[in-house]
Amino acid sequence: MLQPGDRVLLGVSGGPDSMALLHLLYGWRERGQLSLGVVHFDHGLRGRESQQEALFVAEQAARLGLPVYQERGEVRHYARSHKLSLQVAARQLRLACFERLRQEKDYPKLALGHTADDQVELFFLRLLRGAGPEGLKGMWPCSPSGLVRPLLGVTKAEILAWLAQEGLPYCQDSSNFSCQYRRNQIRLELLPQLQRQYNPRLNEAIWRTQTLLQEQEDYLAKETERQLAGLTQVTAADRLDLDLKRLRELHPYLQKRVLRLALGRISAELTGLTYLHLQNALGLCHHRLPSGEITLPGGWRLIRAGNRLELERHRPPSLPRGALVLPATDHGSFPGFGWLLKWTTYAASAPVDCSTPPEMARLDRNKVQFPLILRCLQPGDRFQPASRE
Repeated sequence: MLQPGDRVLLGVSGGPDSMALLHLLYGWRERGQLSLGVVHFDHGLRGRESQQEALFVAEQAARLGLPVYQERGEVRHYARSHKLSLQVAARQLRLACFERLRQEKDYPKLALGHTADDQVELFFLRLLRGAGPEGLKGMWPCSPSGLVRPLLGVTKAEILAWLAQEGLPYCQDSSNFSCQYRRNQIRLELLPQLQRQYNPRLNEAIWRTQTLLQEQEDYLAKETERQLAGLTQVTAADRLDLDLKRLRELHPYLQKRVLRLALGRISAELTGLTYLHLQNALGLCHHRLPSGEITLPGGWRLIRAGNRLELERHRPPSLPRGALVLPATDHGSFPGFGWLLKWTTYAASAPVDCSTPPEMARLDRNKVQFPLILRCLQPGDRFQPASRE
């Protein structure tokens, strides 16, 4: 997990887990020949309490002689603008901050204070959302990108006992005791009830299950990599072509894994990729028609063309600025926006048929005023087509 000479950036919130991580790695730094730095992210959610935690972390880092990097984010605004829960928004902003500073300050390793108790909570969070084995397996102790979790095999009770034994200070986040958040509901309500009524050693059962799932995931990840390598025909920064015939020969579970890995391979956005997206992708692969396409999160398209499957970034056509003015005549033509625009006026002897081609529009001559201004859509525009009834 850590090698002699490693430069390690520690994510420290000021809570018991991260403070235990800080002091444990600090005590081991000379023997492990580690160079440590501290990063703290203020979510801006708890006012003065958040400010006091930031000050506490800065003081503790200074006392140990470690560099500290502190930033603050507007989590509420980010959550509203991206339609996320506060906890998801906070995690995304925090990790983005940590990763950016890790790169800027040249720390190959990023250490976080997740514990064995966090694994259990995460298991139930994902179970309630309908996650599969890949999600239920929990967090890896370390990742190829350099993220490490040295406390993942340690319980919260052990951490609190060690901090008390060593006389080490830490902060208590008051929001951890609010059942407003789903994770807190699981920790404070669901888990105690399950332990009392069904299995007092529930945590151990979950850890055992996650160990088995991680073993399976390790094997499946390697097999998925191998299959994708054999299916890939063309690859580029924003495009990847797959052999559809060979893809369909795989088990449906492997097909979905290969498609997901392919999206990740070309840096597509996986956060919004759902089970339904993957089911639709499989539907496209097995449809009787030889061509078609579906859209995927992050502006990506999955296109079927015969025995080839293409993953590519969707590039909407650039819209020209400005506007065209159609003169007050009953008929005419006008070049613009790359088209030849034609219009004519006629008497409608029957109710208007709304089933017109997409490149044609029918307007009531008595309800429009010339000159007509033709322009592209702008932010705030709203349009409601005529009813087909």
